[in-house]
Amino acid sequence: MVGASGLAGAQPVTQEGLLNVNLSDVSVQVLVAVELRADTVRQVAKLMAGAAITAPKSGGQLFLAGKHNFMETVIVDDKETLSELATWMRARGSERRESIWFRDADVAEAIDAVLLVGLADWYPPNYDCGACGYATCAEFLHATKQLRDDSAELEFAGPTCNLRDIDLGIAVGSAAKTAAIHSVDCRCQTRIAVAARKLGIIRAEVAVGLSLSLTHKAVGFDRRITDVDYDGLDLPATGTLPIGIPGASRYDGARNRQQPRNPIGVALQPPAT
Repeated sequence: MVGASGLAGAQPVTQEGLLNVNLSDVSVQVLVAVELRADTVRQVAKLMAGAAITAPKSGGQLFLAGKHNFMETVIVDDKETLSELATWMRARGSERRESIWFRDADVAEAIDAVLLVGLADWYPPNYDCGACGYATCAEFLHATKQLRDDSAELEFAGPTCNLRDIDLGIAVGSAAKTAAIHSVDCRCQTRIAVAARKLGIIRAEVAVGLSLSLTHKAVGFDRRITDVDYDGLDLPATGTLPIGIPGASRYDGARNRQQPRNPIGVALQPPAT
């Protein structure tokens, strides 16, 4: 005869005892699931970082000549740092008067990890391709140096080489492909990368964050963008430009027109005769 516990010859268990056993089993299962989830996401994030580093890049012969790897990869998977990123994004969203930053802040607090991929200490491939508007790479670097030097207060530093931006896109695509292969939910975002850059988590001049989660429903998608009362907020300044123009919201408040750092549309003075 099979008793209530499912074992031959076993004595029936009381409802209270059965409840205790089940609760104990559930807590063990939950603990295992949480550890499995964290370990899986962390391991896949490492594989994604590897895919970003080995992705095709312009000027491969320069690597053979000893040039350094400029593709920075950083994994953030501790809740405290993810919370700091979310806090910064809410402050930045208040400055820009854009509710989409608040949505991404909520995502940062819900994900299991984020892989940050960016261009750090990049150099041109010396193709002299003209995509930047200059005839040679050397001319581009010289003509735009002041702009890069003056971009510390901006979200990203630039301008960067067009081909290097393409390299970054290929690297991010390779990393996202790796997440898909291993069935980890992934969403590519720039705002969390801005926060990581401004908080000193990454050095990259421009970067993308790949938010990762291992849940029954992808936490980074289908999130509603809520209304935000910017004038009622008391959040610290981030020291970042641009700043939103009051009353100039777009796309139901998700976006907002921004104040230029320098005046736009100033009439050019006629050349001296």
